[in-house]
Formats: sequence, structure tokens, C-alpha cells
Amino acid sequence: MPQYKLVYFDVRGLAEEARWLFALAGQPYEDYRLKDGEWDALKPDTPCGQVPMLVVDGKKLSQSKAIQRYLANEFGFIGETDLERARGDMIADYLDDLRAYLMAIHREQNEAKQEEMTLKFKELMPGFLENFEKLLKENKGGDGFFVGNKVTWTDVFFASSSSVLERFASPNYLDAYPKLKALVLKVVALPAIADWIKRRPVTLH
Repeated sequence: MPQYKLVYFDVRGLAEEARWLFALAGQPYEDYRLKDGEWDALKPDTPCGQVPMLVVDGKKLSQSKAIQRYLANEFGFIGETDLERARGDMIADYLDDLRAYLMAIHREQNEAKQEEMTLKFKELMPGFLENFEKLLKENKGGDGFFVGNKVTWTDVFFASSSSVLERFASPNYLDAYPKLKALVLKVVALPAIADWIKRRPVTLH
């Protein structure tokens, strides 16, 4: 059995989806959260000078999407066919486009510029959500998951991202997209995910 260690800051951020996948798989791992002053010393030893970093039996892997895809493959949270897997990747990459814009807002130091970017995001988000709703409906009318007949890492990524999107939109932002809202509620209600959300460390974001 591989030994897993997930290294990240003490926030949900870019590591939370990996934590959800570990929880969903019931797979033990070390959830290592960097303490003050540790990052500068660790950075040269990471593959890309970034975290999250997953260490598997001493071998290091970075980039959040690469980590998620690796864990999804290891634990079986992927589509059954090449096309299902490609569609799952497509949807996740599209969601990453939206989250990248949020990261840019978060990192912007100029308040006026940040406010301008936030307003732009609120203009852009409905178009993204309409497309996500459409993509979900293309699989069994939208009453299941994004691909196939079971939960995959793409569903986990979308559901985990919902709380991030809420911070920049509103708590009821999914009301106009009932299929997406039902998907998020379905994923967060999975016993292993619900248990993780209940017991995970309380952090700012």
C-alpha cells in the first residue's frame, strides 16, 4: 500500500480537492500543513517550486490538477471510457479557467482594480454556469454526474469549488442552475465527504 503525504498551506485552497478524494476513497494519508517559516526552506525541494505537493512513497508530484488526476486514477474516480475521461478533463479545465480568474482577483493588491475585476467576474460567471449546466444535462439529462454513472473527480472539483465561487458571487448563486445545485448537494452529502467537511480544520479559506 503506497504511503501518501499531501503538503500544502493551512488553508483549503488548491489542495482541498485532493483531500476530498482521499476522504472519498477512505485512504489514509498525511495531511501536512506548512507552519510559519517552513515554506522558504521547503520550496527548493519541490518539483516546480510550488505547493500543493503530493509525496507517494518518496516520489514527489506537484500541480494541483496533476495530483487530482493521479488520485482519481488510483482510486477509480474517473470515467469508464477514453471519451468520458476526456470530457471530465475538459469540464475540469474549463472550471480551472474560472478559478484562475478568482486567483487573480485574490492576488490583486490595488483595491480599485480588485473591485473592477470582481465586477467583471460577476458578469462572466453566468456564461460559465450556463455552459456547466448544459454539459451536465448532456449526461443522462443532468440527473446524475458530469460523466458516466458514478461520481468522478470532476464532480468533486466542481462541488468543492462551489464554496470558493460563493465568496465572489452570493450564497444562492446556483439557484438559477438547478441541475448544478443538485449535483453539489449530492456530492457534499456523500457520507465520506460530509464527514470530512464536518471535521476538517477551520481555516479562513
